[in-house]
Amino acid sequence: MRTAGMEAVLFDMDGTLFDSEPLWDVSLADLAARLGGELRPEIRRQVVGRNLRDTAQLLHDDLHVTADAAESAAWLLERTRQLFARGVPWRPAAQAVVESVRRRGIPTALVTSSHRVLVDEVLARLDPGTFQVVVCGDEVSRPKPDPEAYLTAARRLGVDPRGCVALEDSLPGVASALAAGCLVVAVPEDGAALGDGHGAVVAELESVTVDGLTSLLAARVG
Repeated sequence: MRTAGMEAVLFDMDGTLFDSEPLWDVSLADLAARLGGELRPEIRRQVVGRNLRDTAQLLHDDLHVTADAAESAAWLLERTRQLFARGVPWRPAAQAVVESVRRRGIPTALVTSSHRVLVDEVLARLDPGTFQVVVCGDEVSRPKPDPEAYLTAARRLGVDPRGCVALEDSLPGVASALAAGCLVVAVPEDGAALGDGHGAVVAELESVTVDGLTSLLAARVG
């Protein structure tokens, strides 16, 4: 039975549903080493949720390297794909959240900054139709924090983004979903890492329920 009032749930991928950030730790450290330096923790935190080109450029700037950001981004993408091909685990409780949404007949979408080649490695291990719509970072002209990805997902689902809940874990993702008009629930591993003033509801992923999301959306509308 579909839940009244909530038109869809839109999920980020990396760090929200799947514990892929440790794999990015490896590929980013490998890229830094390839450029002759080391990945600093501060830069690692800054690149969460960013697109590949911006990530490469930030790393170049930090290492004072003059190089082609597009070339580094392509290298990083392929290295990360190799790691994803070994399998990317769900975050604790994430699969249960997705399945509970599907059981209630609520449309779902995966809205990610990751490129299609990475997303396909993840989707290959899931039941077909887990997500009715998938929007990848290389399939939009303006990636997160621009709202295009979330607006695209809502349009493909045929729903009003103002009636959608988005689950995110990064500041660029939160900004993207908010700008699209979604109610945003942030479920990072470390809630304090987001800081204040971002506009999202911060929650533990293990505590997320369909009824809870519906109540949050109803409270905002009311």
